[in-house]
Amino acid sequence: MDDSANTAAGPVTHEVAVGEDQEGERLDVLVAAGVPGVSRSAAQRLIKADNVRVNHRRRPQGFRVRAGSVLTVTVPPAQPRSVPGGGAGDLDILFEDDSLVVVNKPHGMVVHPGAGHRSGTLADRLLASGRALSVIGGEDRAGLVHRLDRDTSGVVLVAKDDQVHEALARQFKERTVRKAYLALVLGISLPRHEVISTQFGRRHGDRKQFTGRVKSGREAVTEYTTLACANLCALVLVHPRTGRTHQIRVHLAERGNPVVGDRTYGRGHPRRGSRPQDEAEALGLLKRQALHALALRFSHPVTGKSQVVTAPLPRDMRTVIESVFSPRWSDDLPDDPFGP
Repeated sequence: MDDSANTAAGPVTHEVAVGEDQEGERLDVLVAAGVPGVSRSAAQRLIKADNVRVNHRRRPQGFRVRAGSVLTVTVPPAQPRSVPGGGAGDLDILFEDDSLVVVNKPHGMVVHPGAGHRSGTLADRLLASGRALSVIGGEDRAGLVHRLDRDTSGVVLVAKDDQVHEALARQFKERTVRKAYLALVLGISLPRHEVISTQFGRRHGDRKQFTGRVKSGREAVTEYTTLACANLCALVLVHPRTGRTHQIRVHLAERGNPVVGDRTYGRGHPRRGSRPQDEAEALGLLKRQALHALALRFSHPVTGKSQVVTAPLPRDMRTVIESVFSPRWSDDLPDDPFGP
């Protein structure tokens, strides 16, 4: 529960009660889970800055918290981060009002600064646009409610104030936000419809990769429908029910149908000598993973109305799909990407 009004002008204090099922969890994990819009790295920064207390006592980020404890988390207002070049640039706006903005992220763009990507991010462009943005996620993630991989294009939801950010983050956490992706995958041995449900975690021996082949981990559920099949590939409409890192790419690859262009979880393209040659050559034109965040459906945090925002397919994917299937490939798309 919040002890103060959620405004950008001053700090916001949250109280988080630790449940029986959270007994023994790390403090930074509980802060990230309990405060909407706060990532684990942001939680660690808050703890280091003495903005988190456990039963009114300061504790380190790795402290194992007992059930029944109360966390007091104070989120200070963030100062706008300066953008020292590389920040300016056009934003492809899909929807905007006084509360939020929805953008169509191009492939190849990192969502927020991180190791190896300190500038030229979507966050930089948002800051350079001069828009009011929520600050609850930290200055490097101002406004950003969720993220996409660098080479995944499509819909990204951005909050203009902390109250809106919290409301949207809560919807993601409670899985009431619906997500639809288009993916071009290698192979055609797919059913018309399938739900993939696994445990999910980091791959042993490579902490940068993930897998659904673990004995224990976090639940990951991916639902998809096969829209069309060619000779070497298929077009699928994907509805992830959970939002694990790389989830769609991993689940499709581990069932034997990696996303075209994805060299992390698959071979990326058809094997040399694959036939028909024209189809193989067309797929070879894709230099990134052929995954596009097509649409989001969420409840508008102010009006309460159901909102659907759709991002048009980028040129690189559209060109290949039209070549492999048909210029009328979109006829196979349902009118509503989320169904009835």
